[in-house]
Amino acid sequence: MHKNGLMQEVEAAIRGYLAQGRFRTEPWMYEMLAVAFDHNQADPKFVTQALGYAALVAERPGDQGAPDSLLTVVDLLAARDAFEFELDLGNGRTRTIRVADLLDRAAELLPHRPEPHIKSLDLAERQLDPDRMARAVEGLFSLGWPGVDEAWRSEARLRALALAKRLREANRTEEAEALIDRVEAAEPRDLYARLTWDGFGDLDLAVDEPLGATAEYATPRTVFGGALVKNGRGSDAEEIYVCPRGFDGSYTFRVKPIVSDPDRPITSATLEVITHEGSDSEQVQTFAIDPGSPEPVTVTLEGGRRREVLPFVMPKVMVLENPDDPLSIIPPPSPTAPGTPSPR
Repeated sequence: MHKNGLMQEVEAAIRGYLAQGRFRTEPWMYEMLAVAFDHNQADPKFVTQALGYAALVAERPGDQGAPDSLLTVVDLLAARDAFEFELDLGNGRTRTIRVADLLDRAAELLPHRPEPHIKSLDLAERQLDPDRMARAVEGLFSLGWPGVDEAWRSEARLRALALAKRLREANRTEEAEALIDRVEAAEPRDLYARLTWDGFGDLDLAVDEPLGATAEYATPRTVFGGALVKNGRGSDAEEIYVCPRGFDGSYTFRVKPIVSDPDRPITSATLEVITHEGSDSEQVQTFAIDPGSPEPVTVTLEGGRRREVLPFVMPKVMVLENPDDPLSIIPPPSPTAPGTPSPR
C-alpha cells in the first residue's frame, strides 16, 4: 500500500492493528503511522505523538527493545524541528521526549556504533552545546573505524574547533576553551601500529589481543576495542591497526604474506608500534619484518583505558524470537489525543 501511495489505507491498517491492543508492537509501526499522518496532512501534533510512541517502544529494555529505531526516530523528529515535546500518555499523564535524551540512550545501547555520536555532532552544532560536542568527539575517538577512521577523526576535530569559534563569538570563551581541552585529551590512543612494505603486493596484518580476540581482514573490529582501520595493497603499501582505548596485556602482531609481484617483489617490511600515541607517555618501537618468513611481534600495553567489552553483534538473520516471550512490558495507557493507541 505504501509503494502504491495508498497512505490513507496505510494509516487505517496500522491504527486498526494497534487498536486491537493484543499484539506485539514494533517501532516501525509508529514510524510508518507518523509518515502516513504527515502524508495525509493530519495535525502535526499527531505526527510527533506517533514518533514519541515509536521512541517508547524502541527504548524497551533487553530483547524487547529496538535501539536502532531510536536513530530513525531522531532523524524523523529532527526533520520536523521537534527537538522537545510532551507525549500524551493518557489519563492526564505525559512524558517529555527530547532528541538529546534519545541520542544519549542510543549511545548507551549501541556503544560500537558511530551514528549516535555523529548525530550528536549535528545536534551540538544546532544548539551550540559544547558538552554534547565534547561527548560526541570523545565517543568517536574512543574507537577505531575501519576504512574511515582518519577522515572521521579529522572531521570531528574540525567541527569541534568550529563550534569553539562560535562560542568565542558569543562571549562564551571559557566554554570554548573547555571544549578544546576535552578534544585534545580525547585524541591520544593507547595503541597504534603501522605496517609498511616495499615492492608491489599485499601483506595482511592480524593482531591477537590480550583477552583472546583477533583483529584481521575478515573481522577488522573486535569487542575489546581494537580495529584494523586501513587495509593497503599494491602501491598503497600500508596497514594500520588502532586501539584507542585498550585493555592491558600483550598484543601480538602477525604479518601474513598475501601476494607479491614477481617483477616488483616485496623484499622488506617494517612494523611500527606506538603505545600511548599522542600522549606524554608515548613510546615508539620499530621492528624489521622478513616478508618471506615473518615472525610474530609482541608488545605489552600498560595503563590501557578500556574498562568495558563492546557488545558482540550477531547477524540479524540468526536472531530467533521466542514466541512465548511477553508481548510487552509497558502498561497500556488510555487512548491519546492523536487517536493512536499507546505501545504495549
